[in-house]
Parts: sequence; structure tokens; C-alpha cells
Amino acid sequence: MGANETNSRVRYKKGIVSATNTSIAQLRNPTVVMWWAAAIPGYGHVMLSKYVKGFLLILWEFTVNINARFNTAIMYTFTGRIEEAIEVLNKQWILLYVPVYLYGIWDSRRTAIDINKYAILADMSWSVSEINPITFSALENNYLDKRKNWVAVFWSLIMPGLGHLYVNRLPSGFYILVWFIIVVYFSNTLPAIHYTFQGNFQAATEVVNVQWIIFIPSMYCFAPYDAYLQCDSYNKLMAKQQSYYLMNEYQDKSFKQKTKIFSERVGDMNVVASFDHTVYLEMAIKELEKHGIGKKDIFTIPLTEKKKPKKNSEIIRGSGFSLMDVTFAFGTVFSLFGVIYGFVLPGGPVTWGLIGVFFGSGFGFLLDLLLRKKEYRMKRKMGEGGEVMMVIHCQKNQVTFVKEILFEHFTLGLQVIEEEYKDSVF
Repeated sequence: MGANETNSRVRYKKGIVSATNTSIAQLRNPTVVMWWAAAIPGYGHVMLSKYVKGFLLILWEFTVNINARFNTAIMYTFTGRIEEAIEVLNKQWILLYVPVYLYGIWDSRRTAIDINKYAILADMSWSVSEINPITFSALENNYLDKRKNWVAVFWSLIMPGLGHLYVNRLPSGFYILVWFIIVVYFSNTLPAIHYTFQGNFQAATEVVNVQWIIFIPSMYCFAPYDAYLQCDSYNKLMAKQQSYYLMNEYQDKSFKQKTKIFSERVGDMNVVASFDHTVYLEMAIKELEKHGIGKKDIFTIPLTEKKKPKKNSEIIRGSGFSLMDVTFAFGTVFSLFGVIYGFVLPGGPVTWGLIGVFFGSGFGFLLDLLLRKKEYRMKRKMGEGGEVMMVIHCQKNQVTFVKEILFEHFTLGLQVIEEEYKDSVF
């Protein structure tokens, strides 16, 4: 189905922008989703916007794990205190833990594969036509605009959950935030940090609650990772929705014949400009129309194809890993072992947990660079470029204010082409 075809009843919806959430049918690597479900049951489902199942699995994880004393047994096991690990485990609760834990991992992968299928179908059917880019309610509002991935990561590192609030993922944001506060409180992490910065490592080790603090590495690394992915998906949805709008409203079929781009009419001008997908682009168009540039004199070209697409079978099952997949996975593992061995090493669990998260993330990042150096080298050669090309047909005396409007709305660059020249961009 083409972008210019109307479809009043779309079978496969790409997503919905509600007042409290932006839910998107997005492509996810099933192996990565399965990894986060193994880190903490429920996180894999939260990544896929399966909130009810995800939140219940997270609640189940904390309830059963704490009653089984499973995290404490993990610490004793990895530090060589096997007999204490066996003794501390609550046999009744631990037998309840295993089947649901395995189900969470299996179901998250299965769900990711299924959603990938529908995400591909939604992209093929141009279902973004049904998405309203702004929604208001009595208590909250939500809108599509370009957000910065690194800002989402930054706020998640300051406090898990804040990065999700930045992209208006209120259900997962507040749930992650509340649970992180609960875990930090019961693990006595803040007093331990206080003692650590004072150099009193013995007191920092003694004050920490082993059972609770082992939750923190997975929670702390998942939040910035998922916020990064959600922000990236949010930006892609915004770009798709805006591309659909521009191609339907500003790709008039009579544009070439009307403006006679190939002719030699002296005095007629074409201003070619490049933009990223932002609301400023639409503001620039409306400002041009306000100043007398007709709708049929504006032609937009969203660059929807930037690289060779993968096969559907590769996308559905997952092929390869992205930058943040490797980075935060290694950060989680190294931080977890740092906390565990911090109970027997000088410096305490807080010190070694922080060392683990920074060393692990850095190692994962470098590993990813080595694996993808050819891809990054190609990106550097190609440069960033724009996402939308726009051609404005106008008279020679209108060029100055057209350029002013475009620069005021953050064009990435433009070129003025006079009609008397046959060599043009077309």
C-alpha cells in the first residue's frame, strides 16, 4: 500500500499516542529481550509494552526471591560458602521460583518474535496514518517530537525511571522508579554509599542487606538501556508519522509541470533545503504558507530508505546486536559480580559494584566498536545528512524571506536554483 492511498480501517496498527503513554509495535531482538527477562523476570515484557504481565512478573520476582532468600544464596555460592547457601535457602519458596522464572524467559522471546511480525506488517500498511501526533486529557498530554537518546540515558543513570518519563512512558517509568526506591531503601544502599565515600569500607559492607542489593545491578542497567531503545523507537515513529503526512500533503503530482523545473523561465526560483524530522519542519511549512507560498509550490521528499533492508526472517528472529545491547549487558554482569565479590574484597560491595558497571559497560562498548568498525567507518564517511528534502518554488523577490524562514526553523542547509539553468537537482 502506498503512502498516498487512504485506508480508513488499518488492520495492523503501528502504535498509539495516548495521554499517559506512547505504545509502539517495535522491532526487538528476541535474544536480548530474553536476556533481560533472565536478569529480572518481567523486564522482557515491559520492553515489549506488555505491562500487566510484566508488572505481575516483577512483583512475583521480588516476592518469591525475597522469601526464598535466593539472592543471599547466590552471594554465598559465588564466594565459596556452599553450605551456608544451602542452609539459607527456603526450600518451599525456591521450588516455586524455577518454573515461573523459566516461563518468563521463554514467553518474552516468543512474544518478541510475534510482535516483530506485526511490526513489519504495520510498516508495510502505513498504519501511521491513524496515529494522532498530539493527545490531550484533563490530567496529562502527550505529543510526538524528536527526543535525544543520550538525554534519556542520562536521566536514567541519575535515577532509574526518569528516562522513561522523559519519553512519556509513564507506566513503566513510575513502576521502575518506585521499585528502585524500594530496593535502595531496604538494601541500605545510601548508608553504604555514605560509608564508602568516607573510606569506612567495613561499615559499608556490614550495613548492606545482601538479599536486596543484588537486585540493583540489573535494575540500574536496564533502565538506561530500555529508555534508550524506547526513545529511539519514539523518534522513528515520529519520523514515520511525519513522512506520511508530508508525502500526502506536500507531494502534489502537478509540481513539476506547474513549476517547469526543466524550463528556462528566467526569474522563477527553487529553494532546496534539508531538514531532520522535527516539528520545526512543519512550522516552517506553515510559516511559508502564511507568507504567500502556496501548498502546491512546496514539495517534500522524506528519505525513507537509507540502507539495504534485512530479510524479514532475520528481523523476526533477531540478527546481530546493537551498541546498547552489548554495553549494558556487560555492565549488568560485571556490576553483579562486583557487588557479590565486594562482600569479601577490600572496598565493599558499593565500590566494586560501581567499578563493575563502569568497567563492564566500557568493555562492552569497546567490543562493539571492534565488531562493527567497518559499519562505523562507513557512517563517518557518509556523514549525518538530512532526513527530509524540501523544494520551494517561488519568485526571485521571495527568496530572501523564504531563506530566513528556513534558517529560523533550523534547516541543515539549502541551495537556491534559478530556473534559467537546466542543471538542477531533478
